[in-house]
Amino acid sequence: MLRAAGRELLDDTVASIGELEENFRDIERSNRLLGGLSAVESAMRALVPQTILDVGCGSGDTAAFLARKARAAGRRLSVTCLDVNPDVLTIAKKRNGDPDLRFVRGNGANAPFDDASFDVAMCNLTLHHCDPSAAVALLRELRRVARARPVVTDLRRSRAAWAGAALLVSIFTRNRLTRHDAPLSVLRAYTPREALELALEAGWKNPHVRTAPFYRMVLWDD
Repeated sequence: MLRAAGRELLDDTVASIGELEENFRDIERSNRLLGGLSAVESAMRALVPQTILDVGCGSGDTAAFLARKARAAGRRLSVTCLDVNPDVLTIAKKRNGDPDLRFVRGNGANAPFDDASFDVAMCNLTLHHCDPSAAVALLRELRRVARARPVVTDLRRSRAAWAGAALLVSIFTRNRLTRHDAPLSVLRAYTPREALELALEAGWKNPHVRTAPFYRMVLWDD
């Protein structure tokens, strides 16, 4: 099954910030119920980071989840949320008053940070928005700014995942962005093997990839 080349509505300017916020509520629900947060948590389990960069942060739900988990364990975690879209950052700030989160506008493929600025540099549901050359640039930057580990979680492409996404959005949301983008996101996603090849091209020294429930995958470098 070849990777689709179409653009998602979220890739371009969305006229209604209310519609965009509703789309992110759908994504947050999917992350809670369909393995997004658990995939990120599993990738962090062997680490005790003090600083994380979240590239393509969306509404900030993943960053806030990790900050809450850290506080519950009795430690402090500072998460820098990076996104190129000012409307997305407006929504993220509105939905998160967490003092351990800070928000920065910038492009993940040219991150405005020094080498090894963070313990972990991660992106979640972001890689599939990039064509291969842009994906390599993003992965190279994640490796550059991460002291310990870059981490990527994303969808993995398959016909079954596409059919499931199409069915779920037809039942559970009326949001135009979600109904268009969710099935297309699966078609634009990389397979685990493709993601591993991109990481090697980006200069990752010892990349690993594993599958996760509900057609997710986790990619990291030791």
